[in-house]
Amino acid sequence: MSSKSLRSHFLILYVILAVISGIIVPFLSVKLSIAAFRNYQIHRRQADLENLGESLAALYKEEGGVWKRRRVMDVLRPAPQWGGMIISLIDSKGSEVYTLRPMPLRMSRKNPSSPLSPPPETSGIEFMTVNLPNSSGRLEIEHHIPSGRYELSFIAYLTRYTLAGALIVIVCACGAGYIVAGRLSRPVIKAIERTKRISRGDYNIQGESETVGIRELDALTRGVEELGRSLDGQEKLRRRLMVDVAHELRTPLTVTRTQIEAIADGILEPTPERLALCVSEMNRLAELIGNVDVLSRIEGETLTLNLETTDMRKFLNYVVESFKPVFAKAGIELTAELEDVSCEIDREQFRHVIDNLLSNALRYTDRGGKVNVKLSAENYYALIEVSDTGIGISPEDLPNIFERFWRADESRTRITGGSGVGLAIVKATIEAHGGKISARSRKGKGTCFTVRLKRL
Repeated sequence: MSSKSLRSHFLILYVILAVISGIIVPFLSVKLSIAAFRNYQIHRRQADLENLGESLAALYKEEGGVWKRRRVMDVLRPAPQWGGMIISLIDSKGSEVYTLRPMPLRMSRKNPSSPLSPPPETSGIEFMTVNLPNSSGRLEIEHHIPSGRYELSFIAYLTRYTLAGALIVIVCACGAGYIVAGRLSRPVIKAIERTKRISRGDYNIQGESETVGIRELDALTRGVEELGRSLDGQEKLRRRLMVDVAHELRTPLTVTRTQIEAIADGILEPTPERLALCVSEMNRLAELIGNVDVLSRIEGETLTLNLETTDMRKFLNYVVESFKPVFAKAGIELTAELEDVSCEIDREQFRHVIDNLLSNALRYTDRGGKVNVKLSAENYYALIEVSDTGIGISPEDLPNIFERFWRADESRTRITGGSGVGLAIVKATIEAHGGKISARSRKGKGTCFTVRLKRL
């Protein structure tokens, strides 16, 4: 079964709705109009017949309680509204006094020798009885529904113009449906084209998005374009990641291989210093692989946290005190401002988080600088801030610091660049605890990392 386009579905739906409304609405309109017209006819006829009955009763009284056929004929015949009706006057004894029958229609102008055909009988025959005052008799009425050519003409005109209006409505609705269907399907078609381009690797979508004023469709268009830009950024990070991983692995492997080959060829002596260098490079390689493995387990939701209720003041104070000798040796002042706050954390995993943040602060702060650890409570959260007066991070680099293997230092020196995995592990660990981490920085002024955890 072949599938139809969204525009075709919209158009078919509009046409179906237009046809249904163009049939049902006129049909109901004609029915209601005819019913109202018939109700008007009944009430008017009833009133006319009651007036006729009063006139006949007055005539009966005037003649001394006797019906005179000639006088009855004079009362009934002049009334034009009785055309198409059979009216019989029955006296109090049940005898027929006079019967008024429809007048024959005039001759046709085209053919004077033949009279016009009487109006067709469309809905059957209606019978009515009107009792005259003073028990002088009754009127028996028989007429067709509709009862005359004028009524038939009115109904014919009403039906004709209603159907014409319905046809115009259907045509206009179909035209409007065609325009609206095109307007609704256009952004969807463009979104499909853009997703195809994205699937081919063309992530960079240029130009402004076209809006149609419909919230959902505009959101779809913007979402596809944001997806393209996001994937473009991810693709660039992925390529950079591959380069960084290759570089990180290549350096220790190259150093170790060179040393071992030189020793194997007899060029260098297997001194303890050279062997220690090989071991150091292998340790670097093992540390990098271990960090990648930790990050993979955390992001893959395979890390099991052993959560414990922890006094964060004591916990952070212990970590800060353990780092103070290292900071003092580097000529950097390490201080702490800690409030009484408790949280549920995995102490071992969270110790790695604080160690990494303090290590980064130590690495990027010059001698004579300051590093401060602050713990405070804010509503339902505990805030841990690690701030320094170091070299800071440029605004263009700040959004990327939590990406894997990303480093602002393009030279990738081990002294300042690190492996680029630490902050990614920090972010993944904090998010595994249900928290968030953010950073603010000014180039040359320092950096502040803020960890937000739910407190008890």
